[in-house]
Amino acid sequence: MNKENEYRMEECKHCGNKTKLDIVARHMDTYRGNFDYDVEWLILKCCSCGGISFMKVYSGEDTQDYDEDGNIYWAEELSTLYPMTTYKNTNVPKKVNNAFIIATKAQHLDGVLCLIALRRTLEIICKDQKAKGRNLKEKIKDLTKKCIFPAIINDASDVLRILGNGAAHGDDFEYDSSIVSEMINFTQIIIEYVYVIPYKIQQIKDTIDEQSN
Repeated sequence: MNKENEYRMEECKHCGNKTKLDIVARHMDTYRGNFDYDVEWLILKCCSCGGISFMKVYSGEDTQDYDEDGNIYWAEELSTLYPMTTYKNTNVPKKVNNAFIIATKAQHLDGVLCLIALRRTLEIICKDQKAKGRNLKEKIKDLTKKCIFPAIINDASDVLRILGNGAAHGDDFEYDSSIVSEMINFTQIIIEYVYVIPYKIQQIKDTIDEQSN
């Protein structure tokens, strides 16, 4: 194994640091046929806290991109399978956190179930934020007008709503793993924006106030 392949620089989901994660073990699955792609499974150990993580690295025809010299390569999509991202012991409401945990668990069972669970998470967020509207689309627009959701979050929420509706109604659409992973990322961004970032900003303000007194 080459030295540069013995570790990855990623965010550790245990301690939150972006640091060196030593690769303890790895396994590669290669698929070649009508659709070509690779899946690498990694067990990593954080050099900061010693926490163990299990990650999936996907690359394939659907992640094709070009480097600065115009050469084709497959871009990597990294998913942390363990530990799962949760917001326990934060200001994220318990119902929101539990709904998101259920959705992330469903990711590895069925993409359709995961999308339905993510849509449910979005519904719970809208209810918690007292959004007004007859349906989820109107509630998302209401939160955007109130500046609880910025425009980009509104767009991400609407995509999540559409895919969640399609999954729930049995629409004839292929929900591949990359789409499902992106929807989980979108939901995580929404939770971070609505709950986590304001909470952290307030903590910093409180610290500044305490030091000023």
